Amino acid sequence: MFASLVVALLAAEGISRLVFPISDRRENLTLGGDPIDGFMIPGTVYRQVSNEYDAVTTITDKGHRVPVVDGNPDIIFIGDSVTFGNGLSDDETFISIYCKARRLSCANLGDVGAGTLKEIERLEQYLNQWNWRPREVRLIFAGMSGSFSAGSDFVDNYDREMYERRKLAGEPVAASPPAGGVAERIIGTQVFLLRHSNLIRMAKFYAGPTLKSMIVAEPGEQRMAIALEATRDALERLDDLSRRMGFEYRIFLVVPVQDILRGTHGETLATLNSVSPRLVVSTAPLFADIPADYYYAFDGHPNPVGARRIAEFMLTLDNELP
Repeated sequence: MFASLVVALLAAEGISRLVFPISDRRENLTLGGDPIDGFMIPGTVYRQVSNEYDAVTTITDKGHRVPVVDGNPDIIFIGDSVTFGNGLSDDETFISIYCKARRLSCANLGDVGAGTLKEIERLEQYLNQWNWRPREVRLIFAGMSGSFSAGSDFVDNYDREMYERRKLAGEPVAASPPAGGVAERIIGTQVFLLRHSNLIRMAKFYAGPTLKSMIVAEPGEQRMAIALEATRDALERLDDLSRRMGFEYRIFLVVPVQDILRGTHGETLATLNSVSPRLVVSTAPLFADIPADYYYAFDGHPNPVGARRIAEFMLTLDNELP
């Protein structure tokens, strides 16, 4: 029976590769199709390419994603790949949509793979280098408190904190994966599985959000406590910077699709608010009707429909302000 099962799976794998081959590669290419390294090379125009998108991406001469800033920006957006707009063309990011509708000068300082402290350090760099004095900064926090997997700002903040602690103690600073349970080990094997199995790639392509909601790596009390301490320190730094530099700021929460499907996004909001100097605004209710419609199934980032909803939500909030 076992042998028959193996033969059947191998046959299915072969057929799937012939009938509907799916690549798990995500790469940045020049407009002519040549590979490039990185996301932030100043003065470049390239394509983000995967099995779900082919997105034209423009980086300004100042090294941030468009919109282009002429003089002093009205609003600066900081965050990670969600803010940057992974998988979105220039005119599809929520920042471009929002700022065009408001006719504002905006800077998108989204930094792929960055944690909260690095995002704020990047903000400080631009404020000092270009003598920018915005009237407002909007931090987009992307994460889920109930899962300790890649892409969450809680995880990035934990990794940064552990790096600093090791460095201070004179220990090797190379980040090592934290010990986890069965779910975390399963998630950790996905790179290998996706590289070698088209069946696995098909499953993620067609049912990515559902699979993500079924397998969640809980962080554990100790790791979450460290992540929250690092998050609190970073947000307090933003609060202090806003007073010194004279700008207002708001924090928006964008959770992964599995947080919405599991009904736990309220816990993430409460957790983030427990360490935030200001109340955080969650975007999760925008996607509650059919969550999977607003995220790339394979990639996990908000898709063009999801990004537009975030922009429209921000516009609505502006209209409600006195």
